[in-house]
Order: sequence, then C-alpha cells, then structure tokens
Amino acid sequence: MWAEEVDMRWIVVVTGVACLGAVSLLSTGNLLAQVPVPRGSRSGSNPDADAYRQIQKQRAMDAHARTMMREAEANARASATLPREKLPKLTEKDRKRIEALLTPDPADVAANKEFLEQPRTGIFRLFPNSNCESKMQIRVDGDCANHVPGGSNYSFRPGAGTPDIHFNTGRVIGEGFFSEVILAEVGKMTIEETANAEQVAFLRKFEPASDFAGARRQHAELIKGIRSNGVTYSNRVLPKLDTTYAVRIIAYRNDNNLRRRLPVEGLTPDNPVISFQTVQADNRFDLLVVFRIIRREADGNITILWKELSRQKSPVITFGRDERLTDFK
Repeated sequence: MWAEEVDMRWIVVVTGVACLGAVSLLSTGNLLAQVPVPRGSRSGSNPDADAYRQIQKQRAMDAHARTMMREAEANARASATLPREKLPKLTEKDRKRIEALLTPDPADVAANKEFLEQPRTGIFRLFPNSNCESKMQIRVDGDCANHVPGGSNYSFRPGAGTPDIHFNTGRVIGEGFFSEVILAEVGKMTIEETANAEQVAFLRKFEPASDFAGARRQHAELIKGIRSNGVTYSNRVLPKLDTTYAVRIIAYRNDNNLRRRLPVEGLTPDNPVISFQTVQADNRFDLLVVFRIIRREADGNITILWKELSRQKSPVITFGRDERLTDFK
C-alpha cells in the first residue's frame, strides 16, 4: 500500500518487495528529472505563462506518481506470500498408535449402530490436554509417551479446519477461533429425548451479535456464564458419565480482502491474516448439537456420542479499515 504527504515534498512508495518491508523515497526533484514536462501553449510574453507551466508540471508529476504507486501496489500484492509453518512429523509407528487410540471402542460403535446410521451423527474419543504440544513441536517421550496429538479437540462442523471444543483442565471448553460456542448441561435424558429440552430451546432462541463489538461482549458474558431458569450457559462444562449436553456453535464468517490487509498487519509469524485466511477457507456454520458422554477410561479419555439438530448460515463480521483483525478473546 502507499501513503503520500500533504505538501508533496516526499512521496513514499512501498515497492514490489513490500513483503520485506522495503520502502523507497522519491523527492519531487527526482520526479522532475524523470517526467517529461509538457510545454505551455501560451507565448512567453504572456504574464500567466510561468504559472501555467508550473500547473502543467505539477499535473505531470501527480500523474506519474499515481502510475508508479499503482505499479508498486500491484507488485506488492503479486509478491506477498504467507509464511508457512513447518508441521511436526510423526513416525509411522506413532501415527498408527494415535489412530488406534482415537478410534472409539468397537463395543460402543456396535451398541449405537442404529443411532449412527442416522444422518449427521457421530462418535469420537476426546483425550485430556497434557501440554505435550506446541506450535512447532509434539513431544512423544517421557511423560508424553501416551500423549495423543490432536486428541484433545474436535469439530462438529463437517470438513472444518478449526476445532469447536477442547478437553482441558478437566472441562470441555468451547474455544473455536472466531466462533461463539455455548454449552449447557441437559441432564440424564438420552439424545433422542432432548428435542424439547429447555436448554435446547434456549440455545435455539439465542441471537448472535452481528458485529465485532457485540460478539466480543457476548463472549465475555459467556465466560462468566449466563443464568436462565437455574441453568448456566457458558463456554465450558464439566463432562459427566451418562450425561447429555447441548452446544450452539456460531462459527462467524469473514469477508475482508485479506491480501490488502496483509501489508497493513505486517508479515510476522503471528500475523492475524494467516488465521483469518483459515476462517475464509473453513466450513463456517451455525450449528445446534447435542452430545452424550458414554464412556470414561482410567486415563481420563471420554467417548462422546453426538447428533446435529439444526444447521444454518452463520453471521458475517467484516472489520473496518481502522479495526485490527483479531479474535473475540
């Protein structure tokens, strides 16, 4: 992108290597040397000739500067690339071990065969987060020998690239990126019995904010917990065996022009543009789901049976020019 000082003494242009932050400064004197100045059509004896020629010079300079700026912006967009993280690699042995651990017990699958034949249902295992993962590393030694990478989070949205829930500090927590996740305990009733449950009705009626400020306020309220008729609706629940829960997942969409925002935000490893590029490529829905804890193992992992009750288009939040791309947290 480019910026121009008001008095035109200096013109600042971000060059085609904008992703490296290179900037060139062009003085008006240098521009005069490069721009062919049109001759005035009036005779030299005319007292307005000098003023007329000065106006023509300024117009030529402005036109040339605009052309250079357009070219620089085009080159910057073409050359701007998003940094890619190096993903940690697992051995084939570790991969098979993880796949086996994540697979639900065959007895649970068999016991719920008819239920799982229904559309938009599923079963999965969720493992406690054991702090063995970082952005660039997965530990599988020492205390992490039984760690299951990726096993502490799950997404109910089909084909989603970002998780909806996490199993951490003994709680199931809704922390989907750029999403509002509302959880509530329903009780001992089965999934089939929840259609008319008060908690499900509350989540159906919940009106998500349509702008960033409103979504941030709602997120803060959910962290504290919203009480209604003796039920707490928040972004976390304590998972209990043979207990059913309801969850509303509002995965907001975003339609900002991210290539234009890239130079504004700056090319750093934590550039928010990278995260929002994932959002734009993700399957973003507004889902209502009920799930039930049907097994808890000695090591703390739980097996969850779930069913999607409804799905609709999620709201879109677009950031203004002066708003920084960020999550609701």
